[in-house]
Amino acid sequence: MELNRKVEKLKYSLIRVLKEEASKYSDVINLTIGEPDIPTPKELVMEAMKYGEENQLNYAQAGGNEKIRKLVADYYNNKYGSSYDIDNIIMNVGGSEALSSSLKTILNPDDEVMITAPFYPGYPAMIETNYGKTVVMDISKTDFKITKELLEEYVSDKTKAILFSNPCNPSGNVMSIEEMKIVVDFISEREIFLISDEIYSSLAFYDYYSFSSFEKIKDKLIIINGFSKSHSMTGWRIGYTICPSKYRKNFLNTSFYTLSCPMTLSLKGAEIALEKFSNLNVVEIYKERAEYMSKILESLGFKVLKPKGAFYIFAEYSKISDLNSLDFAMDILKKVRVAVVPGISFGVEKYIRVALTVDMEKLKISAERLKKYCDELK
Repeated sequence: MELNRKVEKLKYSLIRVLKEEASKYSDVINLTIGEPDIPTPKELVMEAMKYGEENQLNYAQAGGNEKIRKLVADYYNNKYGSSYDIDNIIMNVGGSEALSSSLKTILNPDDEVMITAPFYPGYPAMIETNYGKTVVMDISKTDFKITKELLEEYVSDKTKAILFSNPCNPSGNVMSIEEMKIVVDFISEREIFLISDEIYSSLAFYDYYSFSSFEKIKDKLIIINGFSKSHSMTGWRIGYTICPSKYRKNFLNTSFYTLSCPMTLSLKGAEIALEKFSNLNVVEIYKERAEYMSKILESLGFKVLKPKGAFYIFAEYSKISDLNSLDFAMDILKKVRVAVVPGISFGVEKYIRVALTVDMEKLKISAERLKKYCDELK
């Protein structure tokens, strides 16, 4: 029997391909998956487990109860000067569900969503399984910056939304306030949604600005965030959508008919995270790793896009090898047991992404192995 044609066209993630290939080697250093190695705060875990022991874990309220929604609204308002309340917040089963449900809510067949390359591999898949069309903006020609001319080049009368990852996965780039103002002015003049994926916002190394601080696009802004990166809570699967209040019932219905409600224990963990660990500061750890690995890769002949946030290095290798990025990543894995992700996974060639989600000792070993690999190519 015929299946959903959009689903049949999906390709398995190359990130997973490299991760699974890496698992075949006992001595591999895996720098593929963007999963924090820093543990969830122990007090948070213990308090949540105690709640689970003392309470029956029934179905949660769809979209989250008022307490957690107020905590999220207050967090954004205090940190970024926004003006949200509980009617803007929906709790989701992770940031991925938040984004997928948001796209499902706003897209009609053949609507276009503009994204930048390099992009998170899940974006095109989510857009296209929801019957939208992905329009990729090439930002390599603008030094990885957003310009008015770039936006005007790719927008059309079918554009429904522009989607940004900020800080960016895979590049670690962070949009400047000047770039953001260009986007805000562009959006304010058009009937277009802006989707800001801010899952790495707490891991910005320098100044960070959220689109939530721009009041004039509040009715067109959709923010995706969660606790996976900020609090190392990947397995808890808890995220949230901040959306215009007039559309909340639509966003809520989409999420409800997809997954019913978030997990009660995860919602409790999110409450504890915001009440007691809202200022959990791990950013300096990732910044130190990024600075170290950037210098190593540059010394080996890679051209590194300076990371400004998240926990990735995005490095161009054309002076080192003529191989395409998938073959290059596989060759590194087989010869020196370091697993990285090929750039083609993110829509660009001649790049690799290095995840900084291992400790400095392992990063130093991986640096030695990469040096050996590059030396053998000379």
